[in-house]
Amino acid sequence: MEGTPLRSVPVRPLHPVEPADAIAHVAERLPELGARERSALALVDLAGRSRVDAAREVALEQPTLAEALARGRKALRRTLEPLAAGGWCERAERLISDRLDGALGAPGKARLDAHLGGCERCETHERRLVQARDLLLSDLLAQRPRPAAAASRPELSVVDARQPAAGADLLRWWALTLVAALLVIAGVVIAVLAVAGAL
Repeated sequence: MEGTPLRSVPVRPLHPVEPADAIAHVAERLPELGARERSALALVDLAGRSRVDAAREVALEQPTLAEALARGRKALRRTLEPLAAGGWCERAERLISDRLDGALGAPGKARLDAHLGGCERCETHERRLVQARDLLLSDLLAQRPRPAAAASRPELSVVDARQPAAGADLLRWWALTLVAALLVIAGVVIAVLAVAGAL
């Protein structure tokens, strides 16, 4: 594994994103995208839909949605860095898109890893794509109000996909801290009452 580059892992929204908000945001940021590409990018990358659910919502076959998603992600990456491509690099972009959603099988993964091992251009594509996705999501979350249920919690706009339970861990920590504080207060009140009763 020595020498294998670390792959970027995209962030995920902590709170649900409305599909209509996501689609409008993508249309504003990438006005040249077609309707299929816009919907695929918005539903999967911003609203957090699985490919199966996104395909069902926009009435597309899954392979068609996957192609639209790869084209949308390519346009998104171009907002950060234009990269010339042809031949295998075009196919690698589709495989990178599939891998981002966990939809890449073992044969495709082996071909992609072999290609990335010798193609700095495609490594840059993958890195810039993840950065562009993160920026698109951060922009959307900065513009929209937080859900009412989340208003009383500490600000957590995005969660790293490698640590899906980070928000839950933080909530558990706050709950345990609150319980401990209540127990200390109860102990002090009992002690004061005991002393007052002894007088």
